[in-house]
Amino acid sequence: MSYSKLMYTCVTVLLAGMLIPSMMALSTAPFGHEMLPYFFHNYTQFNHGAYGGTPRPVVDAQYGYVATMESDIDPWMNSQSGYRTCIQSVREALTSMTKAKDVNDTVLVDNATEGINVILRTMEPPLGPDQFIFDLSTEYAPFAGLYEWMESRYGTKVITADIPFPVTGPESFIAPVAAMLKANASSLNIRVAVVSHIAAYPQIVLPVKELVELFHAYDIPVVVDGAHALGNIDIDLGNMGDPDFYFANAHKWLYAPKSAAFLYVRHDHQRSHVPAPMLIDSPETNTFTDRFIWTGTRDRTAYCAVRDALAWRESLGGEAAIMQYNQGLAREGGDLLVNMWRTRFLGPSEMMSSMVTVQVPTNDLSACQTLRSELCSTYAICVSASSSYTAAESNIPCYWRLSAQIYLDTSDFQRLGEHTINILKDLGALSSSAELGFTHVPV
Repeated sequence: MSYSKLMYTCVTVLLAGMLIPSMMALSTAPFGHEMLPYFFHNYTQFNHGAYGGTPRPVVDAQYGYVATMESDIDPWMNSQSGYRTCIQSVREALTSMTKAKDVNDTVLVDNATEGINVILRTMEPPLGPDQFIFDLSTEYAPFAGLYEWMESRYGTKVITADIPFPVTGPESFIAPVAAMLKANASSLNIRVAVVSHIAAYPQIVLPVKELVELFHAYDIPVVVDGAHALGNIDIDLGNMGDPDFYFANAHKWLYAPKSAAFLYVRHDHQRSHVPAPMLIDSPETNTFTDRFIWTGTRDRTAYCAVRDALAWRESLGGEAAIMQYNQGLAREGGDLLVNMWRTRFLGPSEMMSSMVTVQVPTNDLSACQTLRSELCSTYAICVSASSSYTAAESNIPCYWRLSAQIYLDTSDFQRLGEHTINILKDLGALSSSAELGFTHVPV
């Protein structure tokens, strides 16, 4: 069988026998526990934001691409009708979804970490000694490892704006950044700024447009980390202050397989050799998008399956329906916990996404970590890692970031709340609002 016929047969069988019936069955299915059979986990998952969760129909679709690849490997790797077709169609779909200006400003990479590496390690001119990266204390913690490497290798340093929590509104971000820039921009060579679209810990949606415009007023290019944004909130690159760079994972909230993300580089930052992929096996000097097509032999079926993730989401009612459910559940479930625990959110509701950050009712971080372990081992409830802010950072002893998803409902938040209180009581670590250092105000 020829390659083209094989691909046609594989995709036709896949869609006709597997993916489409699932989609048709789901098109009228309500969100909540009825969606659980379409996911692989066998526990109550409140930490979807960490690594995502790929639905069974999308995994099945990826296996179909694997079968096509392995059945006739050479055309898959080298012809224009192989994986390159997937990359082109996914780039077009994500360009439209994020309202980017030009499909030729977007490429696919494995994850957000690759995105930040591509940008910072291949800037033109290269980052050097006595130059600074500006970031916020809410930046994704592992980025610090890259910053440290950049400093040890090139002498590049970091300047950080500290963000106090609980956040009260956009000014909680804008004011510290403005003050830091006013104090340092004239004396330090700040080459680039890195800001999150949605901070990972604590979860909060940043005022990205205002921050981008603030940095641009000082002629500082901006990298926006959208790792948690795609499929979680609307992304409008055309109404975001014209960021210089943007990247986002497809595996977290978009339901794509792992190793699928997109990178946007504004056209005026594209040079003959950079930005360049982290794996280079030829002196490519052609277009930005062509440089990322081939980076050695690897499995690119995760890229292909982004198309199937988008189709599956459409079968559920589309982006608006999914986001509305998840964001609504995050707020409703968060309200339930704040009132049950008599604690507080770490940010206002208008800055929440499909994740919510709630203070846990204990002054004992060790007990909070034990609580997390007990919830998992005894009750099969998975929450994010326990985190805290010291007294100097607002004195929040323990908080959790909780992800809402289409396979959860408010009863899951109710069970989490009740088990949390009971376990903390058993540990002798349940604290009142007064003991936590604030007066609880019902929401």
